[in-house]
Amino acid sequence: MSDQDRLTCLSHVPVAGGVPLWHVLLAALLAALFSASLTANEAGEILIEDAHAWASDDSRLLDAHFAIQLGSGVEEALENGVPLTFELQIQLVRKNDWLWDVVETEHVRVRELQYHALSRSYQVRDVNEGTQANYSRLDDALVATGTVDSFLFASMPLDSDRTYIVRLRGSLDIESLPTPVRLLAYVSEGWDMNSEWYAWPLAR
Repeated sequence: MSDQDRLTCLSHVPVAGGVPLWHVLLAALLAALFSASLTANEAGEILIEDAHAWASDDSRLLDAHFAIQLGSGVEEALENGVPLTFELQIQLVRKNDWLWDVVETEHVRVRELQYHALSRSYQVRDVNEGTQANYSRLDDALVATGTVDSFLFASMPLDSDRTYIVRLRGSLDIESLPTPVRLLAYVSEGWDMNSEWYAWPLAR
């Protein structure tokens, strides 16, 4: 399997990247109304800082830390109450010498980060687990957002004659943003926060 992602009349006029022209025009109008830093090109980033997997009988578990750094526009949106949704993608891949690689298991851990002005705290919600925690500092909230602890990503016996790899990547989910901010994000490089794949062979 490849690494390709499975992502009036004006509305029918396409522009580069597949974004309709009226989206771009509306985003330009909104950019004039919102603070200029919301469309700043100072990009944030997501990096896989540390990750390792281990076996427990036929189960495979994972610890990982995605280091998340927000660009100025993204951080300002967060401070103004815009929730940010991050997706942490985990794959177990079986390598093939002559055919496409096969994704044996795939999981997406979804974390939502939101600032609450009244309590001056950052809430991190684990959408998969339905749990949440509050932090007084943004740095601590970002660490929690990007941390995966003892996650069961495979619970099956593996073929001893095959080679397997674990792959991780993280991204900011632009589609989950409120419509006005999403339109701005479409045309601003500062909102493009997709990490590269990080992969390593799975020890057996």
